[in-house]
Amino acid sequence: MLTEFCLLASLTLNEDEREVLRTEINEWVKLFLPKLEKESTKTEKCRLIASVERHEFGGRRSARDWRFCKFVGKTGIILDAMKIEIENFKITSFQKKILRENPRSENIFLDRNEIKEETGFWKLNDELEKQKISEGGEAVIFTEKFGNLETVVRIHIFDSFLFTMKFGADDLKWKTHLISDFEKAEDFNRDDKAFVPIHENVVQNFANIELFQIDDKDEEDCLGWITILEKFDGNVRNELKNGNLNLEERKKIAIGLKNGFEYLAKVGIRHFDRKLENFLLLGGVAKICDFGLVYELTGRIRYRQMGYCRRGSKYRDGGALFSGSPGFSTQMQLTGDFGTRKNYFYFLFCDWKTSWSLLYRPIDEKERIKIDELIENCTIQHINDESHVIDNITQIISLPNVSNTFCLDDPNLTKSCQMSSLRQKMTKFVNFDFKNLTQNVFDQKWSNLCVPISVTTLLRFAMKNDLSFEDNRNDFTFDKILTTLTMRIYPRSLAGLNLNPKKEENDFQTNDVETLLERICKKTYLRKSGWEIVRKQGWPEPAKSTCEYKKVTLNQNFVFSRPLTVTGAYFLPARTIDGVFYNEKVVFHQMTLDRIENNTFILQNTDFDHSPVLLHLCFLVVFVFVPIYLFSRFLTNKNDVVFSYGGLGLYKNQPSSVGCYSEQHQKAETLSATGWTSLPDHPKRISYHSLVALENQSLLLLGGIDWGNDGADQSGIWQLKDENWNQFGELLQADYRGSAIYSGRSIYYFGYYSKAIQRLDFNEAEDLQNVEQIGNQPSNFYWPVLFQTVPNYCI
Repeated sequence: MLTEFCLLASLTLNEDEREVLRTEINEWVKLFLPKLEKESTKTEKCRLIASVERHEFGGRRSARDWRFCKFVGKTGIILDAMKIEIENFKITSFQKKILRENPRSENIFLDRNEIKEETGFWKLNDELEKQKISEGGEAVIFTEKFGNLETVVRIHIFDSFLFTMKFGADDLKWKTHLISDFEKAEDFNRDDKAFVPIHENVVQNFANIELFQIDDKDEEDCLGWITILEKFDGNVRNELKNGNLNLEERKKIAIGLKNGFEYLAKVGIRHFDRKLENFLLLGGVAKICDFGLVYELTGRIRYRQMGYCRRGSKYRDGGALFSGSPGFSTQMQLTGDFGTRKNYFYFLFCDWKTSWSLLYRPIDEKERIKIDELIENCTIQHINDESHVIDNITQIISLPNVSNTFCLDDPNLTKSCQMSSLRQKMTKFVNFDFKNLTQNVFDQKWSNLCVPISVTTLLRFAMKNDLSFEDNRNDFTFDKILTTLTMRIYPRSLAGLNLNPKKEENDFQTNDVETLLERICKKTYLRKSGWEIVRKQGWPEPAKSTCEYKKVTLNQNFVFSRPLTVTGAYFLPARTIDGVFYNEKVVFHQMTLDRIENNTFILQNTDFDHSPVLLHLCFLVVFVFVPIYLFSRFLTNKNDVVFSYGGLGLYKNQPSSVGCYSEQHQKAETLSATGWTSLPDHPKRISYHSLVALENQSLLLLGGIDWGNDGADQSGIWQLKDENWNQFGELLQADYRGSAIYSGRSIYYFGYYSKAIQRLDFNEAEDLQNVEQIGNQPSNFYWPVLFQTVPNYCI
């Protein structure tokens, strides 16, 4: 057997050699399949709808346009969003089996968006766990040695029940294809010749085993693949994130990927999952892998047999894919509308944090000029011109003091997802009574994308009321705008979808409304403003316009004129339920304030298939966060000193500010009746801190960032008293962009980066006695505005 397996990587074998090798692989499959076991969170209905996605339809746009399906007798029917029939098809033996076991699914409308995201896990024995490279809900990858040949085995399931207790190895049959069965594809002619992709920069599949239900006599519905491919050293994502690649190595990868994608296009394959982890490295050579999301032009069955394209009209139309990876998707594959963009190239020539920052961090023109100069120093004139960059770049682009706020460091946050799953997460409960709220309703991580949902509500209101825009072609529906926001404009906001099912890794998923609003209104260095991206996602477009938002303070005298987005914080005190003790906790939820009636705030609840449902807010609120800053830029009258993100507090009962983000100085000033006057400089070049006034007329400065120390986070508690700065104490965790409130001889500090809620206790003389962490916020919130209230009082 060892001798036969050495033929696995051979491109040319005679018929006898191929059959001997095929027999040996089939024997291996027979022993391997019973080792595979998994759990699934999907339903029989999900399986039935997903099976329709694998059909070959007659109409050119049928795969893109169908929304509902229906099974009547031996016929399947697909219908559009208005439930008008598009075409019908003959049902498969697989579908017949599901319908026999679930007769209630016959003769009813099934919504395409009812396919749930898979969050089940593989259940592997110790042997496979040791061999495992990676896993997801629908795929798992192992190392495997065939004789002396080291390979990788990838299992990709198309039916969610495959390898579960309901659909095991005994229910399967398979068909084995070898690379030596085929020749190299050189074009994309629509023929059925025995051609498959073979290229230095495309991963080489040595063998692909198609899995079928045992009753599928005609092998018409492939339910999964077991692919044996060349073993790799690592992937581009990990190497870039860890800073392991020098400039010449990056150039080699860029050239290789360019050649690989050009070859795939030449043979009729458009790859639509161009994220960094899908680029493997073998001996320094980049290889494109993962062909689960492709648009294939030839219709060649051989591509499917060797694992380079899946079956179904869905994969013959780039606008019918309706899935992608956050930060690495095009508008076409997500919503079927206009727009193609690729982001992976920028990561090859920028350091990790700089890449994310250039793509997603909102900037002004002053900062754009600085970045232009930095990039020009790398001898680059046109960063969007791939050939120009490869030929001319002299050093890796790196921005100084760049934050990791916009990085998707956890690979779980760039997992591909179906838009049907996103739509399900977007839909909230109807007729929900907030008087009987549970902690889950206000948990930001469970909140069904509450931040981008609320922002989408405001955008659609503005489009209709400010621009008088009517979306007659349904290119700007709620779910399409939300998809654009979360997948392309600010993929960090997709964290609310909780694509990462591992509880211990949930802390990677952060979100905040202020950053998303800023991204909507401002350009990044490499991308247009979020509003401009939304405006151009369909046709006709809304009128050319700019977008801005304002921050307001809610109070009894507030004049309401349009919907607002508000963040609610609900404090759960320590409690014992059924003998189980629970610690105190603060939970959050982003909502849309629809109107104010009789001093009651009325919130909007969104259901995507019905009119908005209005909820009356009436419950205990300890703190409410609203999107308001006291200021973000401040100019003095005396020296025209800038105090950008220098905070605003009271010193000797007079407004005062300290430090600056843009100028990175140490200055402090206070406003008196005669104008602005200087205060003693702070010992550090600080900004992003919080200022709190004490009753003894001194000023406290908490946390922040020290620009004299490479932008290091600060834990210091500083006091300005009697015209002198002294370090007063230490926070338990360094932090910045937080907010503080002084109440009852205690300061409560809500940190942005650490998410810690810390309490500083003082005595009657206002000397610091103790610092204690009393809880954690479930997400990262910029400068939340804190209000002190009493129980049962509505803000």
